Amino acid sequence: MDDLHKIARAYHTTANEESKLQGKIFFERMDHDGSGGITIQEYLAYMKRKRYTKMANRPFFDYLNKSRTGKLDFMEVMTLFYIIKSGRKICDGCGGLLKGTFFSCTDCFANDDESFNLCSKCFTERKYVHPHKHFLDNYIILESMKVKLEEKEKKIRKMEEKIKQMEENEKKIRKMEEKIKQMEENEKKKGKKVEEKEKKIKKMVS
Repeated sequence: MDDLHKIARAYHTTANEESKLQGKIFFERMDHDGSGGITIQEYLAYMKRKRYTKMANRPFFDYLNKSRTGKLDFMEVMTLFYIIKSGRKICDGCGGLLKGTFFSCTDCFANDDESFNLCSKCFTERKYVHPHKHFLDNYIILESMKVKLEEKEKKIRKMEEKIKQMEENEKKIRKMEEKIKQMEENEKKKGKKVEEKEKKIKKMVS
């Protein structure tokens, strides 16, 4: 958590005014009594209200409370703000914050369900309850996503090429239709000229 506190502080220090204001609002909405420190009761009430259920517990509060005062100060809340905004994952086994390599349920991931993630220890020691059995670490999943994305891009390019070819074929067909139409018009003009000549010949004979 020390690293996350440092990262959160760095982000907050270098953030623009709008981002700092968002952080301030986040803190003030949690600080129900306006005391300048977040109690466990205020923390749990806010986290449950916002449906951050995986972090709505005493161990995670203590995890954030680096100062060990029993109340979260502003920068400790900014660490929470960073965790939420950055989309950091929580272990569904022990409830700890996931760092580095972790394992994700591929069934949940593939079906766009809520993700189920485990730290290496919980995964190895099978300290979890979950209906699915297929797990991969986040780096392998990232690589497989990259491969799938490349395959999709190839398919899209092929489709674009086909569409382009179809458009070119349509242009050729339109040109052919224009030529045919021009030929028909020319034939009509020739037909009219022949008719006019025949009429003149008839007049001369009569």
